[in-house]
Amino acid sequence: MNLSWLQVCVEGQTADCVAPIQVAYLVALIIGVVLLAIIGRRSRDFTTAVLSLMAVAIAINIAVGSIIYALRLPIYLDSIGTVLVGALAGPWAGALTGILSNLIWSILPIPGGASPTAAFFAPVAGVIGLMAGFWASRGVFQFRSDDVRAGGFLSLAAGFAAAFIVLQIVQSTIGLAVDPADPNSQNRFVVIGLLIVLAGVAVAWVTGRTVFDLKADDPRIRTYLIGATAISAFVLIVAVFRLAFGPTGYFSSVNGKDPDGDGPLGPLFGGADLSFLAIGDPAGLIVAIVLGLIVGFLAYSWARRGEHARLFPVWIGGATTGLVAAMISAPIAAGAFGGVTGGGTDLLVALFRTLGLGVLQSALAQGLTSDPLDKTISFTVVFLILGALPVTVRTMYSRGEATVVE
Repeated sequence: MNLSWLQVCVEGQTADCVAPIQVAYLVALIIGVVLLAIIGRRSRDFTTAVLSLMAVAIAINIAVGSIIYALRLPIYLDSIGTVLVGALAGPWAGALTGILSNLIWSILPIPGGASPTAAFFAPVAGVIGLMAGFWASRGVFQFRSDDVRAGGFLSLAAGFAAAFIVLQIVQSTIGLAVDPADPNSQNRFVVIGLLIVLAGVAVAWVTGRTVFDLKADDPRIRTYLIGATAISAFVLIVAVFRLAFGPTGYFSSVNGKDPDGDGPLGPLFGGADLSFLAIGDPAGLIVAIVLGLIVGFLAYSWARRGEHARLFPVWIGGATTGLVAAMISAPIAAGAFGGVTGGGTDLLVALFRTLGLGVLQSALAQGLTSDPLDKTISFTVVFLILGALPVTVRTMYSRGEATVVE
């Protein structure tokens, strides 16, 4: 086990050590762990069953996260266990699980470990646990297709869609390129970003009080949820395909120029050239849209049967959790690591850097690209896990009732 990076840097030393300010940061994290443990204990969430679940969840986080890190995929999937604990045992247990996962991972001699990287992102993992507990308490894992709360989730989705459309319009007209040497350019980037967020908030507020102001037993609830499920499935498929097979996607970097295994998939494929899997536009965009339409139609047919439309709120919970995680992780990635953390998401940071964005802006853009998708997948996996668990098992945990369909 390599713990050399835990040494405090002396004057002039920059490698295999941590700066004094970083030591203070890590100490604050440990204090946070203690406080979370006290809060969780007082809330009576930390039963023996919950503590056992946390241990399993930490192992899941580290195992899956290290595999994704080794493959250099542009997502993480290191919070599945955190979301599971947040859903079954509440936000405090979820937050503690996330933080402990990252701290333990940072000292293990496995991909992504034996370095301070995972430890520095522990607060992000903690927030993911808090968000998972919050959304579980709002019923995303026990939703019914006639639940009147659907209006709130639909308005959130409308806000996301509006913000994305405004972003695309801005990008295709005035652009978002930033000149690092021009403060006015950077200020313009921040102002435009805030305006995009405000546009999304405004649309969510308006639709929540008009078209999605639904009442109990409203027959439109099920219809809206079925349509939202199909549209969301379309968006997810297009996003995943573009992230993996797009002209600047994951496989575009697997070009056989790294036989020593320092880059994506080197150890797995021995330096094989897989860049042919990256499909250029417009063919790549057309293929993504066609696949999205096919999956969207299948999701529509599936959602019309039984209670399957209730998966849509799970996706909204995951997407919003990803957005919050991106906002928190960007300053950490930029300030502590210059935007380069050694994982597959570095490819996205490098891409945004070529577009003229600064380190912080590139880290934020990367987070807003991959985090919502990553957390949506994680929430979906947890939804499937909960569906496979008997009700008697789920109700063993302090907040397990929030995952049982009423």
